[in-house]
Amino acid sequence: MAIHLITSSATLLAQWRSIITPLGLNWGSAPLRLPGQRLAASLAGLANAQAQDLVLLEHPAQTSLQDLQDLDHWLRTRPQLNVLLLSEDNSPTLLVQAMKAGVREVLPLATAPQDLAKSLQRWTERLSARPDDMPQDTPPKNSENSAKVSAPRQPGRLVAFMGCKGGNGTSFLAANMAHIMATEFDRQCAFVDLDLQSGDASFYLGSGANKNTLSDLTRQIDRLDAQLLSSCLYAVTPRLNLLAAPHTLDKAMTISAQDIDKVLTLVRSQHDHVVVDLPRILNALSLKVLDLADVVYIVMQNQTPDVRDAQRLVNTLLSLGLNEHKLRLLVNRYEPDGWVSLPELEKAVGLPVHQTIPSKPQWVGESLHTGQPLSAVHDHNTVMHALRKTSAALLDTTPARQRHWLQRWMGQTA
Repeated sequence: MAIHLITSSATLLAQWRSIITPLGLNWGSAPLRLPGQRLAASLAGLANAQAQDLVLLEHPAQTSLQDLQDLDHWLRTRPQLNVLLLSEDNSPTLLVQAMKAGVREVLPLATAPQDLAKSLQRWTERLSARPDDMPQDTPPKNSENSAKVSAPRQPGRLVAFMGCKGGNGTSFLAANMAHIMATEFDRQCAFVDLDLQSGDASFYLGSGANKNTLSDLTRQIDRLDAQLLSSCLYAVTPRLNLLAAPHTLDKAMTISAQDIDKVLTLVRSQHDHVVVDLPRILNALSLKVLDLADVVYIVMQNQTPDVRDAQRLVNTLLSLGLNEHKLRLLVNRYEPDGWVSLPELEKAVGLPVHQTIPSKPQWVGESLHTGQPLSAVHDHNTVMHALRKTSAALLDTTPARQRHWLQRWMGQTA
């Protein structure tokens, strides 16, 4: 593995060299970009770049979008190269454009030397690892704990959930809707927990019984296939598979937007619907999922802080070019006498309310504390009714007729 440098500043080039040399990396090309020169010309000097090499690329604020177009065209024939972009522009717009061009990570151009060194060290350790050297902690294909996957002819529908602020029940709604679609509407579903720092889905869907996580896939991304995916999925039910978030933050930090693109492409090829729980922050990873998603649920409450945050989030997503028809407002813990009425909420956010989920903590609490889907602890309540209605609307069908208590009891003990 080698590292290649592209910058228009001899001073910056010398600084990067002083940071990189102690890391013991092999040096590749380091063309100094001339003023006004197209990036394509500088990239042509990297003809000797090999798969898994690192490219450190300066992207000044005055640089035109032509740079990213040149980079996109160049990387199409070199998808395994890893480009780290250092830019004066750290806006969400640039993140989206860089992500689409194939950039692995965007860093501030004024990054402190020690922070740049840590980032390069992290990438070095990751790229130096080989699948054969990694702990084989994934179960074999025929293990009893392996999830079963099917292969629909068309890619599964990608449904993303994003909360406008923390603590408003986004993960709970996403997990329970995935469970309802699988168990009551007989759809092959996968739940992917991409709240990498504080993912709770593994508890909501099985009390944390899963052994393997998303990082077990991404650290072996070069040999990703259906068999590896199956070994890392946790079978919640015969038709619902869980891909949990990493157990530790250090493993989460190595996951890139390109990794997620590959993983979701494979997961979608094996399932009818893929539900993704996103963090509330906008970064390269979440923007990649939002770009791929067919439906995006924005979860909020009818409280003033939520309305303000939802308005900001929706405006940002629309400014980034996200299709408005993807967005659906879900009002969780809805209180009819809350601070903000639904007409006021819709006017402020600029979107119609797709569905309200009533506030019934006495029913939801047991599900949260025991790590079971709500239907397993309280099948007949207004929250479940609203979740069934929302799931049916997503599937463009009608809610399944609720079973008699004797039928449910017999099904659970069968």
